[in-house]
Amino acid sequence: MDRELALVELYWRADSTSPPFARGFNMPSALSSFSDAHHFGRTPSRFPSTINRLICCVALIVSICCSLGQPSVAAEADKPHAVIVVGTLHYSPELTMPVFAKELERFGFRTTVVVGEGNPEKKTENVLPGIEALADADLAIFFMRFLKLPDNEWQPIEDYVKSGKPVIGLRTANHSFKYPKDHSRFSWNDDFGSRVLGTPYVVHQTSETQISVVEKSLSHPIMTNVTKASWVSPGTLYLTRLQDGCVPLAMGSGKGKVRTLNKAFGTVEVKVNETDVVAWSWENEWGGKVFGTSFGHPGDFAEESFVRMLVNSACWAVDRPLPASDAKVSTWQIKRVDK
Repeated sequence: MDRELALVELYWRADSTSPPFARGFNMPSALSSFSDAHHFGRTPSRFPSTINRLICCVALIVSICCSLGQPSVAAEADKPHAVIVVGTLHYSPELTMPVFAKELERFGFRTTVVVGEGNPEKKTENVLPGIEALADADLAIFFMRFLKLPDNEWQPIEDYVKSGKPVIGLRTANHSFKYPKDHSRFSWNDDFGSRVLGTPYVVHQTSETQISVVEKSLSHPIMTNVTKASWVSPGTLYLTRLQDGCVPLAMGSGKGKVRTLNKAFGTVEVKVNETDVVAWSWENEWGGKVFGTSFGHPGDFAEESFVRMLVNSACWAVDRPLPASDAKVSTWQIKRVDK
């Protein structure tokens, strides 16, 4: 602020020996004298330049004061840009993702939430309006399910993934697409999960999930200041087929029914009681950092441990400092509305 006021002083001195506040300049009397001179048809010799200089100085001060209350464009541009892509109504991400975006902004991100109208799983055009925002993204967070995107909406996703930038996949993201067998992108139905996020979709159990952290992974940045060793997630357990190199961060146990599944990647025998990885880190084939998780049920956002993991993962992904242990992480009580 001192620098800005110095500019005002310097401007005044450019056309005067001293500023008005240094020589007892009286604004009301100056304006009155100027008005009287103008009224009687005289051309004041001193007041026009004085008044003009004063008006410019006042305008400069007002501009400076207004700018002090606004973040600079450069400062905003320096913040990492997280683009959150909501491509399903399953598990109500249209409710959870906007509030999480605000949380990321609190920790120094710019955010864009890409979400369309209606049920995206039933659309084949204008499914994800604004998806071109990925071209400017530093981080992509995907919460999608069974989409059939047109070419112009698929391409920004493929371009982003193959750029090697980081990705976060929540809950249903490993089965983001459901193209028919005769479609050129049919392989991406499994590949988006396995190649981009670390596992294809297998199946899920039917009970709530008992969560436990992986002790040997507590030193991973994503687990920083996660103090709970265990908790309960209201979401069902998703089974995985993790790629080599995935680092388990948290495990889950849940109940279901005995099943035999024939998948493109092999036969899967599902037992009544299953335990599997529910959160992991990885580096995919394009060099992108990955945080993958089957967390994402609205009830998970009421658990501080999960929200801290998610905030940590975003910071880790873009090499941003992690929140301190005393940094408050928000939680929310959000009810699922899709069922």
